[in-house]
Amino acid sequence: MSWTAVKEALSKDSNLRVILPVGSIEQHGPHLPLSTDRLIAEHIAIRVANQVPCILFPTLSIGYSLEHAGFPGTVSFTSHTFSSMILEIANALFESGFRTLIAINGHGGNRALLDSSITSIKHAHPDLKLYSFTILDIARTKFREIRKSPRKMIGHADELETSMMLAIVPSLVQMSKAVTEEPNFPPQISLESEDLANVTYGWKTEEVTKSGTIGNPKLATPETGRLLLDYVVQTISSIIGE
Repeated sequence: MSWTAVKEALSKDSNLRVILPVGSIEQHGPHLPLSTDRLIAEHIAIRVANQVPCILFPTLSIGYSLEHAGFPGTVSFTSHTFSSMILEIANALFESGFRTLIAINGHGGNRALLDSSITSIKHAHPDLKLYSFTILDIARTKFREIRKSPRKMIGHADELETSMMLAIVPSLVQMSKAVTEEPNFPPQISLESEDLANVTYGWKTEEVTKSGTIGNPKLATPETGRLLLDYVVQTISSIIGE
């Protein structure tokens, strides 16, 4: 869009929403590309944008991924830089005339910073409406119904993420290189949502998995991925639509 096209769109709808996909560039085991979180976030954002009137903003491709430092190819902002990026994007959009910003986040590690950034942005711009959706958190509701992975065997580059990628861009999934690895977490600690609700645990990926995988991606199927993607798209679209 040109700036004049944006101005015209805002003149027709002063409540026009902006969707900001947020991803990461980080290791996803030997079988998935570094851009996995970006690709999933973009896919979901595009589908939501086709259902709900909005403007789709270019993806913020780099996130907060310090837990994966040490794996070649991983690139992470610091927490300060990531939060500043979100804040400055929101400031610029507000100055342009937008009053609703919706982040669709593909990396779980971004969530806490997005939550805190929303509070800071709302303080600076009380008239700005802010929403953030983290794809994996939403998908896990559906995943519980259809998962093949046993408890504590999901977390990263696992059945869930690999299934989504098989449904979106199977050409970038190298299943012949997929490995199964159980994470070396302390007792009672895992990346299952119910365990995360009980305690936050600081960890580095290289301390809990050699391959970068947490779980069994070999259980992934495109059919599972399509069910998860459809569920996430419908959930986000319904909430935004209301």
